[in-house]
This record gives sequence, structure tokens and C-alpha cells, in this order.
Amino acid sequence: MDTFVEQIVAIKKTAKTWVLYFVIALFAILLMTLVFYIPYTRGTFIPIDAAIVYGVFKLYAKMNIEYEYIITNSTMDIDKIIAKSSRKRVVSFDLTAVQRIEKYTGVLPHDVENDCFYACNKTDENAYVLFYKNEGKPQKAFVFAPNEKMITGMKNFLPRHICENLK
Repeated sequence: MDTFVEQIVAIKKTAKTWVLYFVIALFAILLMTLVFYIPYTRGTFIPIDAAIVYGVFKLYAKMNIEYEYIITNSTMDIDKIIAKSSRKRVVSFDLTAVQRIEKYTGVLPHDVENDCFYACNKTDENAYVLFYKNEGKPQKAFVFAPNEKMITGMKNFLPRHICENLK
């Protein structure tokens, strides 16, 4: 029987993100005002201002990030979705290559803290750190927040001693 499970995790806006929104808006307003007062752009300032507003909305959309976890049989893929329009495969591995899974406590182990990426919100209380090793490559890790359906799908392919850490 084939296994197919997917989950989408939206990244929540942090205070840093809201400050960046504010700085972008402030810069856009400043630029639009500057365009109005430049003598050579008096007749074309409306299309230029419209282009600035369009650029700001495109920048805001690029800051809307989601991650999608996909399990197809024994393969797990994680895709990064930007602005609900573009998708990039971040990681793909076989679940049989998983070495260990630990509950994420807010601190990463020293061996992976510089090379680990977050595929969920950093403050998610249901997050886990998953360590895997593909053939001929060094061990990698990422933080993710699977739901019950995703955990059930993973347990079909993970060794029993690793499944004990998933709850």
C-alpha cells in the first residue's frame, strides 16, 4: 500500500518581521515623496509611484513563507513555499536514513547548531529535531513540527527505537 501524507506549516510573523515591514513602508513613502519633488519627473510621478507601491507589495509577499512536509512511501521532502506562488525543495531523504529524533527544547546540539535549518516556527512547542544521513554525505539536521497524521506516516518507515521519541 502506498503512503502519502502532507502538511503545510505557515511561518508566523515575528517582531523583527513587523519592523522590516515598517522600514520598507517608510522607505517607500520617502522615495515616493522624493520622486514628486524631482523636477524632471513632474509629469510621470504617478506611474513611478505606482511602480514603487507594486514593488512594496511584491516585497511583502516574498516575506510570506510556508513549509510543506511531504511523505511519499519512505521518502520525506520538505519544500519552502514563498508568497504562495514559488516552491523550492529544501531537503529530500529516505526515512530509513534517519539516525535520531529529539524533542526541540529551544537549544540545538553543538554538532549541528551551525548547519541546522528551521522548517517551522522557532517557538513551536511541538517541534522536533530530526537527524539523518544520506549515503556518502555528512549528517544533517532540521527542526520541524509534524502533526499527528505526519507522525503516523513517519512511524511506518522509522526504526522502532527512533519512533519512541515521537509522541
